[in-house]
Formats: sequence, structure tokens, C-alpha cells
Amino acid sequence: MSNEKAALEQPERESSLEENSFANPEGIDEKSLVRKLDLKLLPPLTLLYLLSFLDRSNVGNAKLVHLTDKDQLNITGNQYLLTLTMYFVGYVLFEIPCNIILKRTTPKFWLPTLMLAWGIVATLLGVTQNFAGFVVARFFLGVTESGLFPGVVFYLSMWYKRTETHYRIALFFSAASLAGAFGGILAYGISFMDGVGGYRGWRWIFILEGLLTVLIAAASYLFIHNYPSTAPFLTEPERAFVQARLKGDSDATNDEKFSWDNVASAMKDYKCWLYCKLRF
Repeated sequence: MSNEKAALEQPERESSLEENSFANPEGIDEKSLVRKLDLKLLPPLTLLYLLSFLDRSNVGNAKLVHLTDKDQLNITGNQYLLTLTMYFVGYVLFEIPCNIILKRTTPKFWLPTLMLAWGIVATLLGVTQNFAGFVVARFFLGVTESGLFPGVVFYLSMWYKRTETHYRIALFFSAASLAGAFGGILAYGISFMDGVGGYRGWRWIFILEGLLTVLIAAASYLFIHNYPSTAPFLTEPERAFVQARLKGDSDATNDEKFSWDNVASAMKDYKCWLYCKLRF
């Protein structure tokens, strides 16, 4: 009996040793490697979300500096609330399509492109001439920003183990607080440009903050990376180790093909709908 038990345990030990040898053939320090990933991935992603939140929330600051006045866009209280709502209509409708596009393209292309698009829309908010134009621009701001948060969540899952991902998402999400902290101060300073170039202060808030997003979006094509297998800041052994870590943790590195069955499965999952409800 003991011989049979030993015979069964022996392949398991050999398999474990073989797996460990494959996972870390160069004796790589896992903690140091994870810190390296943090320093390379989290700062640029956090900056993207900070600007995203700044561009979606600056409408409140613009309202304080005469956006809704009769001699400007002449927006009533209910109309102002509609402009806020239309952002989330576009956001909710296009979250899934944006993630499908991310799956079909690459993060290095899609995330900066989204940022460039919403930066242009945010800038155009500053030159709208009536309520209808402002509502349409707010809708498309929601459309263009909708792919960032779910896209980054997917992106991080391709680099970190499940036990590590939630902490990185929390750090990424904290950028919203930073945007809220200095967004008002920034808008206050910009409001003193009232009358410059014939534009009121609220217009300059949208224009300058939108242009800032466009400039950083153009630069982000250089510092957003794709996946571990092609990361230029990792050595070949480090790339293999990162992929081996994920392979042992989940199927995140299996490079699954896109499937409408997976989309249908997500749409039928009540947890997805509960999450959507929480977002409201």
C-alpha cells in the first residue's frame, strides 16, 4: 500500500519540480519583477484615468463660470441634468463594443486612440454654440471614454495574477480622487482667461483641458505597452516568467480567440448587470 502511495506521489513531485523549473529558470526575484511591472504600467494608466475623470467632471466647474447663463448656452436646470445623463448613456452603450475592439487590436493602439478621441471631443465642448450641440458632444464623450476602465481591467489581467490585480485596479481607480482634488483649482485658474480671444472662461476650461488630453494621448502611443510577450522593458527570461505565472494562475495567457458565445455568456450573467446597476 505504501509503495503504491509513493508511486503516485512521485510523478506529482516531479511535475511540481518541472513546473517550478520552467516558471523561474533564471532564479528571477518575483517581488522585484512585480515592482518593475508596477513602475512601468501603473503611472501611465493612472494618468489616462485621471484625465478621463477630469474631462468628464469639468462640466460642473464650467457651470460655475457661466456655462448655463442666458447669454451663453441658455441651459435650464433640467437640460443641464440631461447633459450629464447623456454622457452615461453613451458610456453604457459602448463599453462592451470598445472591449471587443481592444481584443481585436492591441492596447498600445486602442487605449491611446480612445484617449485621443475623447480629448478631441472634450475640446469641442468648448466651442459648442447651443444646447443641442452640447448634448451631442457629451454623448460622444461618454462613447469615447467608455472603453478605458474596462479595457484597463482586462489589460492588467494580462500582466498580473488574480490575487495581485485588485490592488492595482484600486490604485488606478484612485486617480479619480486626484482629478477631483485639483480639477477645481485648475478650472479656477483657467477661468481668469475670461474674454481672452473672445471666449468666456467656461469655454477655455474645456478647450485647455481637452488639448492637454490630446497632447498626452499622442505621447501615450510611446509609453503604453502591449502584452508581456513583447514588452521591450523585460528581458526574455522575465517575459517567460510573467507568462508562466499567469499560466499557472488562470487562462489569461492562452490568447483565446474572440467568440460571440463568450459575449452572450457575459450578457446572461446577473453579476454583470448588478455591476451596471452599481455604476448608477
